[in-house]
Amino acid sequence: MDVFGGAPRFLAYPRPVMVQSGADAVLKCQIGGDPRPAVIWERNNEKIDPQGRYRVFEDGNVYNLIISAVTTEDSGQYICKAKNSIGETYAAATLKVEGEAQEMEFREENKPRFLIKPLSTRVGRGEDAVFSCKLWGSPRPEVVWEKDGRKLNEIFESTHFSVGYQDGGWFQLKIFKTRAPDGGVYTCKARNEFGEALAGAVLLVDAGPGHEEEGNRNGYTNGHWKAHQGKQRSGRQVPNRLKDDTMTKSTKVKMFAVTEGKHAKFRCFVTGKPKPEIIWRKDGRLILSGRRYLLYEDREGYFTLKVLYCKQKDNGVYVCAASNTAGQTLSAVHLSVKGKSRSFSLTSEFQL
Repeated sequence: MDVFGGAPRFLAYPRPVMVQSGADAVLKCQIGGDPRPAVIWERNNEKIDPQGRYRVFEDGNVYNLIISAVTTEDSGQYICKAKNSIGETYAAATLKVEGEAQEMEFREENKPRFLIKPLSTRVGRGEDAVFSCKLWGSPRPEVVWEKDGRKLNEIFESTHFSVGYQDGGWFQLKIFKTRAPDGGVYTCKARNEFGEALAGAVLLVDAGPGHEEEGNRNGYTNGHWKAHQGKQRSGRQVPNRLKDDTMTKSTKVKMFAVTEGKHAKFRCFVTGKPKPEIIWRKDGRLILSGRRYLLYEDREGYFTLKVLYCKQKDNGVYVCAASNTAGQTLSAVHLSVKGKSRSFSLTSEFQL
């Protein structure tokens, strides 16, 4: 027989608890009653099931709720309810988790970031191409390489490329005996439990004398988009040429973010004689004007792509390819679509 018999009542009310982020929190109260009451804990009007990070145990008439590895999201009010055949009672316990700023700082310090980004490169047909980058992150990030938005094992046979890691945070992608279709935008994606980072670079593959048709059959010349055919002279075709300084000026992959539901506007300024032909692609696929895309040349001479009412599926690498009989140049940008906000501006603009 409980000396405090009858309906449940609190002998010691739960006290407010303050702990650091990452520690375990213990909420406790002392309850009497006869018959012995059944005790449950609730948060946001929902019963807490004793599993995962939550544990409950009894020590005589002391009832405990333990929350493991708390975060700032665990802060709030918890209700302890006791009930037997005679009656019921409840009391509230407040948990405050300190260290939100410290937690954010910790995440920022340990999420992946590029110390050295991969560089765009140009190789001759049949040569090996290598992309290298240096990353920081703890734990060590998991790295995935993609070409034009697709994983390499989906488009290449396993013997055509290799990926590797070396001490010091160096990650490498090597493509063996490059072919014209290997040209494109390569993206390195790094992720761990604290966040992710990505960087991209462009590979151009020069088809070389006698192989121009091979590149054209695959929709590529000089490593990427198909250029105009050269002029005819003395009954033979003059192969397309790529100016020596094109790579350093035009192939860095830039980053751009837009809020979901807004328009994204990309502008690319290109000059040349004859006037270059402009092609836009997303993740390697040709973009045509339609319900979601607007393609036009504005009054200032900028070639413009407008992606309307951006959605998550619009994430990816967009490339503006300009070509004429003298050669070609590329500009690339990685679009990231973020969650909705209350901003009143409908269009975000990026100039390549």
